Amino acid sequence: MKLRHGLGIFAILSLALVGCTGDQGPAGPPGPEGPQGPEGPPGESFSEFAYQGNFGEACQHCHATAVNQVLLTNHTNAFLDLGENQDNLYCLQCHTTGFNCDVYAGTGEIIEGTCEEPDDGYSGYIGDTTEEGMARAMSLEGVQCESCHGAMGPDFNAHQPYMSFATRDDADTGESLSLCQGCHDAQIDEWKTSGHANVAGGDNDAFNEEHYVGRSSCDGCHTSEGYIRDNDPAMMTYDFGPPYSFVGCPTCHDPHVGEMGSGNEAQLRNVGDVVLSYTFPWEPDDEEAPTMEGYGPGQTCAQCHKARRDNANVAGQIAVGYGHFGPHSSPQADMFIGAGSYEIPGYDYSGARASTHNTAITDGCVSCHMGFDEAFGGHVVHNFMPDLETCQGCHAGLDEAGLEAIQQTYKDKLDEVAVLMGYADWDTLYLTLDDDNFLWEVCQREAVYGAEFVYASGDLGAHNPNYANALLDNAIDYLTNTCVVPAP
Repeated sequence: MKLRHGLGIFAILSLALVGCTGDQGPAGPPGPEGPQGPEGPPGESFSEFAYQGNFGEACQHCHATAVNQVLLTNHTNAFLDLGENQDNLYCLQCHTTGFNCDVYAGTGEIIEGTCEEPDDGYSGYIGDTTEEGMARAMSLEGVQCESCHGAMGPDFNAHQPYMSFATRDDADTGESLSLCQGCHDAQIDEWKTSGHANVAGGDNDAFNEEHYVGRSSCDGCHTSEGYIRDNDPAMMTYDFGPPYSFVGCPTCHDPHVGEMGSGNEAQLRNVGDVVLSYTFPWEPDDEEAPTMEGYGPGQTCAQCHKARRDNANVAGQIAVGYGHFGPHSSPQADMFIGAGSYEIPGYDYSGARASTHNTAITDGCVSCHMGFDEAFGGHVVHNFMPDLETCQGCHAGLDEAGLEAIQQTYKDKLDEVAVLMGYADWDTLYLTLDDDNFLWEVCQREAVYGAEFVYASGDLGAHNPNYANALLDNAIDYLTNTCVVPAP
């Protein structure tokens, strides 16, 4: 009986506990705020200074991949590369982080009144022989994250890293928008005279009004932001936003990745193979499309300097005409390897593909367009304009008159094509090309396409004289003997 009585009491209590559970009531009012806790210890990688230094240690938490890649670039070793000039203040301006003073080139002395805030960059510790001063100076050696993105302290949360994809001066302030200007001013001054810098007359507002700016099918080659988007996987989804920028330093060069890491020579973004868009007619037994490959840094130029017309487009041009007749402008990669133009059936172009230029010049575009020149401060020249001296390195004895005579032979052949087509000269034909080609016979378009390809390349045979001559000679022969234009 006692046992049963105990079980009954246990069951009643259990039911009571379960059955009395109700819904939770509303929360009560918040209690009074507690006292401010003590200040926590400083972060292991963040200090009270404006310039953190220490080779991106403070950036590692979020940007580990970028920092680790930067550490493998030549920028990191910029201070060590000075060798015996590590005390030369003029050199230290660019070979350290946070050197916020201007220095006389001749005397190597800081120009009074030019030092700017923040003052705890490298220049703030010159002559400081205390243990802390020397440690701080050492932590700011080389070109680090903050050299381009600005000091990231002392308030980390207020830090807005400077970002720019432009290589130009601000039209209103005259200040450079380039992250590279402070140290690579010689190269940028050369760039300012290049074709890249002078699109739309060098006016960035006018440039942004051009039809190809902001169009993904065009801006991948015509703008800095578009090229970066198409050639840097890390930036594929980045919202660049307007305004767009001329093709400049960051377009071709990746500031974070060099060849010692996972990148390329000269920190170039893309030196991959370039498969030509137009692949037929080609050698009957060839299954692979013509490709420019293996020319090192020259491959960067070829990513954009190519014809970009595919088989269907070219076939349509020949069959019925086209509003922009001929290849897309600047087909230099195609011309260089001797392919990519429409080739008149029945004529042999195979022997013209190889030339002394595409067989002997191992870096493609670079040797001629970006020569290393002591006259320009001993660096690779960035105006991209070859000169007679460049040619003379291989063509000893070539003078201005000789060069002009060579170029004139191509001009004469272009004029001959035009005359056979019933025009006074090539300039006259070219001015009406996009309208008149619809009125021509198919065979006339076949002949003129190759001539326009030579003209669009802009080099008058320099990139591949064999292919240029084949295109022109075959067009002339075709118009003389097969596609004869009746006299008016």
